Amino acid sequence: MRLESSIAALGFALIAFSAGAHAVIPWRLRGSPPEARRPWALGAPLLLSLAALAFLLLIGRMEDAAIASGLAPFAASRWSLALGTTGAALCLADLLLLFAGNRLEDRGWPLLALFGAAATLAQAFALAALAGGDAQAPGAALPLRAAVLAALALGAAEAISSNAPRLAAYASLAGLGLPLFAFALPQAVREPFLAAGGLAFLGAAAALLFFTRFVARPARRRALALAGLVLAGFAWARAVDLAGALAGQLPALEERELE
Repeated sequence: MRLESSIAALGFALIAFSAGAHAVIPWRLRGSPPEARRPWALGAPLLLSLAALAFLLLIGRMEDAAIASGLAPFAASRWSLALGTTGAALCLADLLLLFAGNRLEDRGWPLLALFGAAATLAQAFALAALAGGDAQAPGAALPLRAAVLAALALGAAEAISSNAPRLAAYASLAGLGLPLFAFALPQAVREPFLAAGGLAFLGAAAALLFFTRFVARPARRRALALAGLVLAGFAWARAVDLAGALAGQLPALEERELE
């Protein structure tokens, strides 16, 4: 595996976990005592900052795919604007949590989870668009890929951050939906993706996530969920590379047609 693909897969895992964690952890902490909330109040801004940096680095590396997917230029892309808006709202919420978390009432924590869920959905659409290069295309393929990625982010974050084995069932359900990602890609991307073994990565990720619910030890369960998330990241990075390569060929093809 290329180093760039490994970096992209790790970046994907960080972005997905950060978004999912911002939804599931505040929801789980509602009604908890202040001492149980303090670690998340301190860690949430750092996690969000690392995820934002990872996303910017990935976008810089995947310029062709970003243009083909409609994520660039930023001002003309509804998904980029949605991601930027929800990201800014999440940043403000994390700062509020950091500096005034002890005074935040119990009913404020579900609101934080709502911000996290909105950010999860926005990042899922952005990542799904990058993988297919079809953000402006009609149809259900893009929403289906986004739903798979959003479920993956929420399920993996729940399995990694929770000590309760029963909550790993969400990761199992998310894993079962992963193969749908491959078949929801545009045909021009799907065929080389399947030929390159992309479905094998998704299948391995789905298996790891599915078996998290049967593992009793939290450390092993977290390791399985994290490994599944990274393997899904390899599949996503491969799809993005293919979408970017096809986008890079379009100018040359257009010039040939004009000649």
